[in-house]
Formats: sequence, C-alpha cells, structure tokens
Amino acid sequence: MTIVSNDPTQWPAINFSLFHSYFVVIAFVGVKYDWVLTFGQEVELVWRQRWSLMSVLYLGVRYLGIVCAGLNIVLLRRSL
Repeated sequence: MTIVSNDPTQWPAINFSLFHSYFVVIAFVGVKYDWVLTFGQEVELVWRQRWSLMSVLYLGVRYLGIVCAGLNIVLLRRSL
C-alpha cells in the first residue's frame, strides 16, 4: 500500500528524486545515441585494427559506460 504524504518538508527530496530520474534516463539516451552514431567508425577504426592496450581500454570504457547507464535505470526503477 502506498502512503501519500502532503508534508511540505519532503517536497525538496521528491523534486530531487524526480530530477535525478530524468537525468539518468537522459544520460542513457545520450550514451546510446552516441553509440549508434559512431558504431560504424568504431568497427572500422577499432575492431578491424590490430588489438592493443588502447583498443581494450577504449572498448572497456565505452561498453562499461553503456552497461552502467542501463543498470542505473534498472536500479532506479526498483527504488521507485
């Protein structure tokens, strides 16, 4: 059962939570949009080249960011 409180002292926390959830979704959309736009260049410049430490670091940071952004949305949805 959901408890609804009309206590004005909680409004800043509610506003922060709402702003945070919007920001998380916008960040995820931005990361995915960047991935879609640059995937062709990534395949050409990273995947088809000889592997090096920089290739591994680039791919790790790039895909770890996408995974973290997605997990952030999933965890945020659970907390609401």
